[in-house]
Parts: sequence; C-alpha cells; structure tokens
Amino acid sequence: MILQKLLAKSPKLEARLELLELATGLVLFGFLQFHMFAVSSIILGVEAFNRDSARMDEYYLSYIGIPLVILAILVHGLAAMRKAPWQFQEMRVFMQHSRRLAHLDTWAWGVQIATGLIILVLAATHIWSVLVTWPIEAATSAARIQGGYFSSFVLLILAAEIHAMVGLYRILVKWSWIHRKKFTNYLVYATIGMVGLGFLTLLVFYFRSIPKGLS
Repeated sequence: MILQKLLAKSPKLEARLELLELATGLVLFGFLQFHMFAVSSIILGVEAFNRDSARMDEYYLSYIGIPLVILAILVHGLAAMRKAPWQFQEMRVFMQHSRRLAHLDTWAWGVQIATGLIILVLAATHIWSVLVTWPIEAATSAARIQGGYFSSFVLLILAAEIHAMVGLYRILVKWSWIHRKKFTNYLVYATIGMVGLGFLTLLVFYFRSIPKGLS
C-alpha cells in the first residue's frame, strides 16, 4: 500500500519501474528458452550435454550468467509485485472483476501472479541444488531428478513457460506490437512445444543411467 501510494504521486518512478519490469522480463524470457534448449542437449547424448556444459564453464558463461539471472529474477519480481493484490480485500475485488469482465487479459494477469510465486520458490531451490553439486554434468543433473526432484521440475517447467509466454503476450499487447488474436495462437503452440521439450528432457534424465565422470 505504501509503495502504491508513492507510485501514485510519482508517475516518472512508475514509468521507470514499468520499463525495468519489461526489460528484465524480456531478458529472463530469452534466458529461459536458451536454458531449455541447452539442457535438452541430453536428448542427443551424455557427451553432448557435458561438452556444452564444459564449454560454458570454459568461457565463464555459467559464472557470469547465474548471478545475473538471480539479479534479474529479484529485480523483475520486486518490480512486478508493486501491482499485485496482496491484501485479501484486493484479491476479492480482483476475482470479482475477473469473473464479471471474463476478459483474457485480466485472467492472464492473475496467471502471472500465481506462476510468478511458484517460480520464486522452485527456481531458488533449483539454483541452490545446482550450486551445491557444481560443476554441471549429466550425472549430477540426472541424480537430482532421479532423487526426488522430478515432480518439482515438472511444476517449474509448467509455471516458467506459462509465465514467460503469458508475460510476452502481455508486453506485446500493452505496447500494441501485435495482433492480439493471431499472436495468442502462436504463443499457445510455442508454450506446448517448449513444455513438451522440457518434459522429454526430464524423462531422458529420469530413465537414463549415467555413471558419474562419464563424458
């Protein structure tokens, strides 16, 4: 409430936060899709996965990228939270308006809030589990998934891709860069494709026996 009152008195600050949210959102969208394609290299074999991982370490991409991604998540999350209905009364009003309006964009915002909260929790767990089992290798990744993280990864993939695609839709609609109805279909297909790729990657890790040290 205090932040909302402050922003109401400072349109410039609100505009800057809006641009910051947009910029960090696009950065995280790009990272998510890159990360999904990079991890899915396990489908091509253990050697391909470990080779790509070693190459990123060789050029310090992992060491630079992970802190930047964490920073982008925090900044994006804080910028987005300024408009979320945190009080019970605000949430009740939002649900009432959503049902009454029955408008896609209104529900999309609600989906953004819900998936964003899921991502904050599961992404933190994922990043921590990666850091404590460094370096990134097929064997350690498989061990995490086979050791009890499978269901949380399923939920993280669903939440992350839905959040990313809905976020991209809302950005492009807000700035009038797309035809709303046509682009919605493209995003649905893209979401299904990326989620499918993520699930296939998980299944490969889950069912493949990968001895540690194999490269």
